Amino acid sequence: MKNWLSPLCLFFFLSLGVHAQQQTPNGWAYEELKPGSGPTLTAENGVLTHNQLLASNGQVLVSTYQIGVPDYQRIAALSPELQQAFSVMQEGGKYRFHIPIKDFEKAMRTKKALNLPGEEVTWEMELLELLPSLPDGARVVRETLQQEGAQAAIEHFNELVNSGGAYLGEWEVNQIGYFFLSEGHKEEALRVMAYNAKQHPNSANAFDSLAEAYYQNGQEAKARECYQRSLEINPDNANAREMLSKLK
Repeated sequence: MKNWLSPLCLFFFLSLGVHAQQQTPNGWAYEELKPGSGPTLTAENGVLTHNQLLASNGQVLVSTYQIGVPDYQRIAALSPELQQAFSVMQEGGKYRFHIPIKDFEKAMRTKKALNLPGEEVTWEMELLELLPSLPDGARVVRETLQQEGAQAAIEHFNELVNSGGAYLGEWEVNQIGYFFLSEGHKEEALRVMAYNAKQHPNSANAFDSLAEAYYQNGQEAKARECYQRSLEINPDNANAREMLSKLK
C-alpha cells in the first residue's frame, strides 16, 4: 500500500527545505534564511551588513539591529576562515552561521579564550550591499590613535573624511568617537560625534552618542538637547529617556 503525503505534510516538509542546513567551504553549518538575488560575495568586495552574534543560550552579544545602523567590512581584511564562510553569501540574502567557539576565536584572531557558554556561537548576517573594497575607517583611525596619539588620529580622521580613502559610515564614525572617549580624549570624541550627527541628522543613535560626548565634556545643556533630539527620532530610546531624567 502506498503512503501518500497529505498537502499539509508536503507543505511542512517543503518549508523545512527552505532553511535546510548546508556547509560553508570551511565546514561551518549554515542556513539560508532569505535567498539573495545579487552578486556573490568575493574577497574583492567591501560589504554593508546587518548582523547579530548570539551565544548558545540565546544571549545577544553584538547586534547592529539594536541600533539600526549597518556595519561595513572589507572582505580582504577578514581572516581566511571568515572569507571562506562568507563566500556563500549573495547580495540581498540573509544567513545564519553556526560556528564552533574554537573556530570563532581563530577566525576573529582573539588573543584570549572567549568565556562563552556552550560549544558554538550563531552569527546571523544580512548582506545589504556590495561596495568597493576600502579600508575600514574605524580600524585605520584606531591604529593611528594607538601608535601616534590623539592629535595624529584626529588629523588622520579629517584626512580620510576629505579624501574618501577609507569607508566612514555612521557605524564606523561612531566607533571612532568612542575610541577617543574610552582613551579620555573628550574633545576629539566630541568633534567626531558632531560630524556624525551632521552627516546623519535623522539617526537617533548618532544624537545619543553626541549627547554622551557633550555630557563627558561637561556641557549638560547641549547634552540635554541632543538626548531630546534622539528621543524625538526614536521614542523607544530608553537610554536617552533615562539621561534626560538624570539631567533635569
